Amino acid sequence: MSVRSRLYAMFSVLLAISFVLSACGSASPVTEEPATVVRFVFAPDPVMKYMVDTGIVATYEEKYNMHLQTISTWDEAAFFGGGHADIASTGDYEVPALATESGQDYVVFGIYNLGRVPIFVKTDSPYHTIKDLEGKKIGVPGPLSSTMIWGVMLSKTEGVDFRVGTKQFDLQINDHMVNGQLLREGQIEAGVIIPEAVMPEIAAGTVRPLYDEGSTWEYYRDYLDPAKTHKGVPGNIFLATQAWYDANPKAVEFFLAMWQAGIDAWKANRHDFIVLYPEDWGIDPESPTFDSDVATMEKWLTDHDWFVDSVYLDQTWVEKELPLFDLMRSTGFMPADMPNPNFVVNKPPAN
Repeated sequence: MSVRSRLYAMFSVLLAISFVLSACGSASPVTEEPATVVRFVFAPDPVMKYMVDTGIVATYEEKYNMHLQTISTWDEAAFFGGGHADIASTGDYEVPALATESGQDYVVFGIYNLGRVPIFVKTDSPYHTIKDLEGKKIGVPGPLSSTMIWGVMLSKTEGVDFRVGTKQFDLQINDHMVNGQLLREGQIEAGVIIPEAVMPEIAAGTVRPLYDEGSTWEYYRDYLDPAKTHKGVPGNIFLATQAWYDANPKAVEFFLAMWQAGIDAWKANRHDFIVLYPEDWGIDPESPTFDSDVATMEKWLTDHDWFVDSVYLDQTWVEKELPLFDLMRSTGFMPADMPNPNFVVNKPPAN
């Protein structure tokens, strides 16, 4: 049996035992009613895969009499905005644009991870600030998402117009993996790219973040948070329409409790998550440098940790996050008269 197979089997057994023990004292009675379907759209994610493979999803589906129907896409905001899902995982800074386009009232009711996407350049390039890249070809994943939040922040800190379709930069839209390939081939000078898409180059030291802070949440903390402590600007919050949220309190409880179990498993077994799903972290499982590649990814995750401890929002965090939307208004990325997104504080279930 391979190392990955042994790890998978071990954690499957341990998780199964823990859930059985916890279910003995807290599971809701089995009901004959049909399971409630909860449609969730999100970007490809190894933690979600782990939750399915190890039975976390199934355990919570049974406990709450729910059925999670998942849709995986890099453009989850557009998919959700079209009414094809009940819950979306997207950046909170995308919510104002989504509300404007759809005319819907939305609720941000949980958080999964922070904005994690750097602007990568080649290590030996002469580029050290965004102004060094004026007029250059830069790969981006789209007009929203990480491109948008970098545009908001860089407009404030460096006075540039970093948006798709403007003339200061030649922003070219491709998915993350394509942008990673274009950067390594020298067809673009920089890219707003997830780390997994340039994992071999990170390991080899041939690419680097344009800014030492790396990810968007770290850049915001160091340049735009007066206290330099806020773990905000999330890349993935949990979003629903106000109508669905109000009508489905049990589904909301199920969804958050399930994801908290996933986060707890990630925190306890981060190294083994990478070993179990190396392709999801940009690692070739057959590579002779597999062990060192895993160590490189684990170090990156330690240095730029983008996972939250709790999926449950609290009022202190919300108050520290709200200045982001004042920044978006002042930089023209949000209508001046648009209200802040509706953040809702939830607490873990008592049992």
